[in-house]
Amino acid sequence: MDTHKFCSVIDYLRFSAQHFANNDAFVGVDEITYQEFYLNVRTLAGCFKIHGVGKAERVAIWLPKCGEYPLAIYAAMEVGAVYVPMDGSQPLDRACKILEKSEPVVLVTDCARFEALDHDFPPSIQLIILIDADLNFEIEANYPAAVIPLLRLPYMGTPLPEPVSCYEQDLAAILFTSGSTGMPKGVKISHGNLHYFVDWAVSTFQISCNDVFANHAGFHFDLSTFDLFAAAAVGGAVWLIRDDEQRNVNALIQGIEQFNISVWYSVPSVLILLNNAQFDMHKVMSTMRYVLFAGEVFPIKHLRELECYLPDGCALFNLYGPTETNVCLYYQVEKSVLQGNKPVYIGQPLPGSTIEIIDEKGQAVISEGCVGELLVTGPCVTPGYWRHYDSVNSLNHSKGIHATGDLVCYERGLLTYLGRKDRMIKLNGNRVELGEIESAISSMQEVKEVAVIAELTESSQHIVAYCSLTNIKNKITSIAVKQYCAQKIPRYMIPKFIRLLPELPKNANGKIDYIALKALSSKNQHKVINNNASKAEEVS
Repeated sequence: MDTHKFCSVIDYLRFSAQHFANNDAFVGVDEITYQEFYLNVRTLAGCFKIHGVGKAERVAIWLPKCGEYPLAIYAAMEVGAVYVPMDGSQPLDRACKILEKSEPVVLVTDCARFEALDHDFPPSIQLIILIDADLNFEIEANYPAAVIPLLRLPYMGTPLPEPVSCYEQDLAAILFTSGSTGMPKGVKISHGNLHYFVDWAVSTFQISCNDVFANHAGFHFDLSTFDLFAAAAVGGAVWLIRDDEQRNVNALIQGIEQFNISVWYSVPSVLILLNNAQFDMHKVMSTMRYVLFAGEVFPIKHLRELECYLPDGCALFNLYGPTETNVCLYYQVEKSVLQGNKPVYIGQPLPGSTIEIIDEKGQAVISEGCVGELLVTGPCVTPGYWRHYDSVNSLNHSKGIHATGDLVCYERGLLTYLGRKDRMIKLNGNRVELGEIESAISSMQEVKEVAVIAELTESSQHIVAYCSLTNIKNKITSIAVKQYCAQKIPRYMIPKFIRLLPELPKNANGKIDYIALKALSSKNQHKVINNNASKAEEVS
């Protein structure tokens, strides 16, 4: 399909259902051809239509990773609606907040989550689809919404809807992210945003109907838009990695080999898991054409290990971008850069987008090595937040600009990520970027992962480094860590405490959970390396 000319992402599926009808859209337990899948999409979309779902209405999806999730996404788009993907593992309270804020007309969920809601959903919901209810399921009389088992739809005789055309400015999705106030913040994603990204991806990676994509990210995470929509644009197949498989090394390796995965896209921590697997990784990765990573910094030593396993001709890319821009920068990893001790570049902007680096005074930074906040302008930028005013970015978004809050600088004409603007602290008058400390400690051979936080007490503020080790039998001392840091960073940046954990906590997207670490710091549920001790000891 020619993706250069604008078309909505549902048009990708329509095209592949016609031109790649017998190709697998999904493989594994969800195996189904494009022709069969699109018929199922239209059947569900017909049910949406007769219950009043029209253009710009919201369809909320609260499910674990399963084949019915993309079915609901595409069915929403088939009638011009906006899909609102929700993390299936999130707490009920957060799910209710998203439903309240998005005011969907439809909720697609399962029986367990439906029962957990217990009538606690907004009056906007007119239809609830239960993906796992029995064919004969019946709801109580006078229930405030129609409740229909998915299994019943083929027998209802509902007319298939006329395909709806969507345009660049029309909303395709609302992705809810964490909000500083405790209320999830919805990022609006337009059909123009998605088309711009998919067109770039198809052209850059030269993907085709012969490719098989590993969909590791949850559908509430912007990484999933690549696997789902780029595959449909070319008639490629997608392997949906279930929630219980996402950090199961055996399951991941089995899927890679069984389905001949050629395109992989995930956060770095998952690839590090594969690095440490006791398998012949050269054989496991032999079908890979592209390995893409995004979402957090990839420690350089682990990236070096990964590159050694990849077959000749397999390209390794670092993709960068917050939810508000999806991917806006990219960098194809060079072997020469892997020999260094710093994380790889985040690279250059996608064609058609521009960047600017702004210092604390609001002045543009152009000199190499000068640090500032990254601003992105272009068709990748969100139209705005859903019913939310942001003092920094709401005006920016109206101009097609997003201030990322990320600190960057130029090196060799490419952008280097230095950390979050809001992770910059002042300590005894010195500016300290916590990400720089993480980069230093992560290059220690004994350290598997590291996260650095600022701990505030009644009397002082100090720096704490949480580490997991490559081997739990390793012995490591506070003095050794500090001596190593002294070779990498200024003395005032060296952490006061080094705390060991078997594994660092991760959030639903597989990233290190800094909020959990801050909570942990007040509970003493860790091992502390005493400044004067030679070994770790348990805090009582």
